[in-house]
Amino acid sequence: MQFNSSQKFKNSNIYRLSELKPAATKLILEPKTELIELLKLTLFDLTLKQVLRIKKTQLKSHPRDPYLREYVTVETGKNFTKYKPNKFEEYFTGLIDEDSYFKLKPYLRAIFKKIPSEYQYKKEIVRDLKLKSYFKSDLVSSIFSLFKTNFKGNNLKKELQEYLDEVDENIVTFIENEPNKALELILFLQGNIFLLKNLKFELLEKLKSISPVISNNNDDDFLNDWYWIDFIYDPDLSFSDLFTDISEMFHTIDDYFDFDSGGDWGGDYDFDID
Repeated sequence: MQFNSSQKFKNSNIYRLSELKPAATKLILEPKTELIELLKLTLFDLTLKQVLRIKKTQLKSHPRDPYLREYVTVETGKNFTKYKPNKFEEYFTGLIDEDSYFKLKPYLRAIFKKIPSEYQYKKEIVRDLKLKSYFKSDLVSSIFSLFKTNFKGNNLKKELQEYLDEVDENIVTFIENEPNKALELILFLQGNIFLLKNLKFELLEKLKSISPVISNNNDDDFLNDWYWIDFIYDPDLSFSDLFTDISEMFHTIDDYFDFDSGGDWGGDYDFDID
């Protein structure tokens, strides 16, 4: 399995995984991916990079509520100010600043309402990450708001899917038996780890002990421009804490996007930090 810095590998399609954000990779693999899935992947990626922080907080549902209740909240992370978001990520970063936070449900609802359409959001991803050459741009596709990969895109899709399938088959074995290789691979994939089906986030705690080996490596290709790297090297931070929360969100976040369920959206409040 390749994930090294050789020139041959850098010139391969697989190396694109080190540059692509997970929503873009998902769009290449499955152009019909629904908007909700793309938003989920973008939220998880920004959380992974510590641009945003998601946590459980005890709050009152309104000022006169005598009881504290547990809510999932969103606030800025340690890398918020230095991160340069793409336009399709600005729906997330533009709503919040360092002096405010949101309950997760109204935060997601506000993002959803700002996006013109699923088709426009996909176009922003493609434009921001310079992927136009991989998608059809014919008149029919434009008229009917269709997203389809072209011949070049189909070749890229095939290579990426085969590689990710191979990673999925081996990632647990690597973590258990070859942790150095596992960590290097995870650093290479970056937010695309969220596309893996077999990765158990609690297993990543085992990689803590070998992270200094990677950090002393002079090869910066796996380290540059990925702010999550400091999470690995910080002994006071825990893999299990972050990834358990994110893993749980995979199973629960659909509830927050169920806008037709009749839920009382008006009952949720945004709070400013004093």
